Amino acid sequence: MIDLHTHILPGIDDGVKSYEEALMVIKEAERQGIEKMVATPHDLRGNYQLNMKKIKEKAAKLQTMISKEGLDVQVLTGAETYVTPDLGERAAKGLVITINDSRYLLLELPFGYLPNYIEDVFYDLQVLGYIPIISHPERYRWVREEPNYLYNWVKQGIYFQLNAGSLLGHFGSKVQDTAEILVKHNLVQLIGSDVHSIDRRSVCLEQGVKRLKGLVGNDVKFYLQNAGLVINDEEVECVAPKYYKKTVKVFDNFFVNKLKTALGWR
Repeated sequence: MIDLHTHILPGIDDGVKSYEEALMVIKEAERQGIEKMVATPHDLRGNYQLNMKKIKEKAAKLQTMISKEGLDVQVLTGAETYVTPDLGERAAKGLVITINDSRYLLLELPFGYLPNYIEDVFYDLQVLGYIPIISHPERYRWVREEPNYLYNWVKQGIYFQLNAGSLLGHFGSKVQDTAEILVKHNLVQLIGSDVHSIDRRSVCLEQGVKRLKGLVGNDVKFYLQNAGLVINDEEVECVAPKYYKKTVKVFDNFFVNKLKTALGWR
């Protein structure tokens, strides 16, 4: 397996605190069957502002330590870039960090609201030849309220990465429910661990993939294949998305009908 979303480079963001902890995480990742891990530290202007040289230096040092430990895991480079209105301008200047030097750019959006500039940013990135991958959409409040935002974007060639922990209930029942909705409607195409430490938001890709297989059966292979396609800069295989139709609970419908009767609407 390939883990597309990890915070395993120490001293950069809120991920692992040391190379020793990183090695502990990687040992567990290998046990779970993970062969490649993309290091995607937060690229957040004003907080965790990155440069590729620093990332590659830390990744190379970690890889050397991995080899000395006799572990068979390869660390690739990337970043989880927070979306800002000027992201297209930064991308045009080559100031963004992609997954394994590919066209794929892992992006994080605000959790509490949908930015009014997001369509312009997506357009700018795609015109420049980048392919956006949005991290953990199930954790965004506005996606939980309206999953169909993703429906139109998937049709436009924008992809979404599910957190394995979301399917396992690590972020609460509402996030878990939304994750299952997105999976069942083909609104996510990739899965990653988003590991931050050995004990806090730990590697859970093995368990997450098992849960995913329980929801989609043999179609789980597309998620695993897509990770390889991303790191090799090839086209992701996208199953046609389905529009999500909210179901009206019988309890709610009862009171709606009572209100209509009281108002003389029927």
